Amino acid sequence: MTITSTFVKVRWIVFLAFVFAVTRAFAVPAIQISPAPSWVVPVIPGGKAPSLKEFSGGYYLSFSDTQVNLDKKTTYERFIRQIVNESGIQNGSEVSVTFDPMYENLTFHNIIIWRNGQAIPQLNRSNFNILPLETDRQRFIYNGYYSASVILKDIRKGDRIEVSFSRKGWNPVFQNKYSRNLSFYTYDYTSHIHYAIIAKKGREILFKDFNKPPVKTIKVTQEGEAHEWDLKNVKNIPYDDNVPFWYNKQPFVQVTEYKSWKEVVDWGLNFYQVPAITGALKDKVDEWKKSSISTIQFIETAVRFVQDDIRYMGIETGENSHRPHDPASVFKQRYGDCKDKAFLLCAILKANDIECDPLLVDTYKRASLSDYLPSPNNFNHVVVRMRLRDEGPYLNAQDAIIFVDATISLQGGALSKLNFPPYGQGLLLKKGQKRPIALPIQNPGYLTVTEDIYLPEEGDTAANGRVEVKTIYFEGQADDFRSFFQQSVISETEESYLNYYRDTYKHAEFELSDTLEFYDQREASNFSLFERYTMKNAWQYDSTRKKYYFNILGKILYDQLTILPNRKRKDPIFLKYPYHNTYTIRVHTGGTRLVPHDSWNIERAAYLIHFKSEFLNDENVWELTYEYETRQDHVPVALAGQFRSDMEKLADNLNYQLTTADLGDISKSNVNWGTVIFSLLTVCGSAFFFRRLYRYSPLAGQENEPAIPIGGWVALIGISIALQPFVILFTMLNQSGSIYYTKSGWDVLNDRSGMMILGYRVLLLFEMFFNVMMVCFSVLLNFLFFKKRDSFPMLYSVYMGGNLLFVIADTAAAYFLYGVSGNNYDSQLYQVFRQIIQSAIWIPYLNKSVRVRQTFVNTFESARVLEPSPEE
Repeated sequence: MTITSTFVKVRWIVFLAFVFAVTRAFAVPAIQISPAPSWVVPVIPGGKAPSLKEFSGGYYLSFSDTQVNLDKKTTYERFIRQIVNESGIQNGSEVSVTFDPMYENLTFHNIIIWRNGQAIPQLNRSNFNILPLETDRQRFIYNGYYSASVILKDIRKGDRIEVSFSRKGWNPVFQNKYSRNLSFYTYDYTSHIHYAIIAKKGREILFKDFNKPPVKTIKVTQEGEAHEWDLKNVKNIPYDDNVPFWYNKQPFVQVTEYKSWKEVVDWGLNFYQVPAITGALKDKVDEWKKSSISTIQFIETAVRFVQDDIRYMGIETGENSHRPHDPASVFKQRYGDCKDKAFLLCAILKANDIECDPLLVDTYKRASLSDYLPSPNNFNHVVVRMRLRDEGPYLNAQDAIIFVDATISLQGGALSKLNFPPYGQGLLLKKGQKRPIALPIQNPGYLTVTEDIYLPEEGDTAANGRVEVKTIYFEGQADDFRSFFQQSVISETEESYLNYYRDTYKHAEFELSDTLEFYDQREASNFSLFERYTMKNAWQYDSTRKKYYFNILGKILYDQLTILPNRKRKDPIFLKYPYHNTYTIRVHTGGTRLVPHDSWNIERAAYLIHFKSEFLNDENVWELTYEYETRQDHVPVALAGQFRSDMEKLADNLNYQLTTADLGDISKSNVNWGTVIFSLLTVCGSAFFFRRLYRYSPLAGQENEPAIPIGGWVALIGISIALQPFVILFTMLNQSGSIYYTKSGWDVLNDRSGMMILGYRVLLLFEMFFNVMMVCFSVLLNFLFFKKRDSFPMLYSVYMGGNLLFVIADTAAAYFLYGVSGNNYDSQLYQVFRQIIQSAIWIPYLNKSVRVRQTFVNTFESARVLEPSPEE
């Protein structure tokens, strides 16, 4: 009986304990109702009513009051909401207050509707709905917050809703030290904002003003001293688009009881005292020690495990908002937030005597962290700093120490190649640390994109072109894309990529010609992606110009640019940083094309741009190469005009048009009659000059032996001379005619600067003049050669020397004026080299050869005797 009775009692005790635990687990936190605290500083609402254009939602705040009693750990809040119209009835008739029942008690003091000067009380406990509110659930963070809500009844236009409440209790994780930012920012107009910090006299509190908030006043109260700020008629301060994360121009006051960064370090060290590991975690660490051939391999194994096998999820209720969970628990449950993962990684590394420390950072403040007063609230993220090896004569701190973000999964590469984001500054939780430290950017990565566009013949609607894209992501860029790719549905990604080109080239019909091909080389820290599409109706027809054209659109890079509107800017400009893209567009044309040859660089403190356009004759490819790299996370507002100009220049060069006129459209409408007339005038002038030169005879008046027959090497000169007029004419009319004698060739650089256009056109005229003159000169040389005139050797030497000087001058001018480069430049250098060789051979031969002297002996007078008379 005794045993049975004891057993029953134990069962009842266990049952009651279970019921108590379940009841507590599912209990809804209660709210209190009481009058406002006596210590609250009385404030009479003031300020003006806004105009209708200064607020949204149909209502505005006419009063906002926040008072904090540090000694009572209580925050009192009061606000008055003015309902203006029907939208305000819809949007402003609910009162909702968020609180954490783990350490806060919520007490409501008043809910009143003011109508026509009459107060209509609305505070009734039974009207409240108290529900869990996980504000960060979408980020896999559970903070245990609740909301206490009241849906007000019978709200009418013109009503004023007054609400006051208090939250009592602070998160014990902060060890009774207070810190907060008092913001005077308002999205919509607020008639009156009031803050008060109340504390016993002598309690040391630090304040720092940002962006000119209202001046603080101090009032003596029964509770001690009230530090007050009062601001009326508060309007929203607008921002320009695309500003950096850290940029804040709203007035606010930072309040803190932490007197130094060392105090914050000591506060953090209370939570990050690494315990000796035991159990399953110790077994795993011992296993890694045995299997690792080096300390570096052990660290890599530990980092990969914490990053990839411990999923990101935070239970941040109560003190665990800032206190990490025990590493053994995190290892067992296989999940944790940033501080849990960082603490676990430190525990694993220290178990193998590897020096490492948690590091507090803020993903928004970044490099501006040290501008703020010391406070734990300055941080929202935890990472790890670890030492790989000791420093030595050939190793500095950068080589010996690396930083790891344990929340970044799927990182690739060796340990020394791990990417670490640009957090700017951080506070190292290490004994003796007194200030934030600067953080390096580790292996940010880059990407290369090569876009090959294969065009069919113009006007051929049956033939398909194709587009092939090869993208390679390296280091940090590979980490980001690897994660995106793993979380994506491949078929949906294929459709998205296909639609990207459909939207870019709306006139053409794009289809996948093969599935997306990708290679994840994680150990090498790169990720490669190949896209292949067919393209129908690539060419468009312009009925006005009567020609086909194809627009080249570098949208892949354009989408990464910030193009500013043409208006005055007041704020700095956000740059995606770090970012480095080398982008190449290769248009396979099927034949020679006249395209703009250009190359330029822009190098600023915040970014680098490089551009190059050239035609590769050997491949019949128009190649456009772009490089865009950011070097800072923003552009100062003082340089906004320069940035706008640079981005517009780059954007202009991401859009080109290839037309059939580039092949040499010598239609009547495209003929450049100005250059045609210039060539005809050059012919007339050359004919007059060379007719007079024909009379030149250096041996006139001398007795010479009769000319010997043409033979030997002289015959080769004769063949070359006979072909020269036809070769030059063919080159001018066939290969260069589309440039010299068409409007499209004359205007090919019209989108460039005025000096470049002028230089280009002067060069064209110079080439035309010289080539036409050389045609006439070669005709004269033919007459002189076959008449065996005495002037031929010297004039042919002049002809060859002039050709050499022209080729050299033309190549140099083209290079300096509009950036001839690549294969075209190589071709011109070959022409220079060939002309030098020919001149080096034939000019000495013509002046030294006995056969030449014996062949070309006829003077102008003797040649006239040999000519038959008109009668004959």
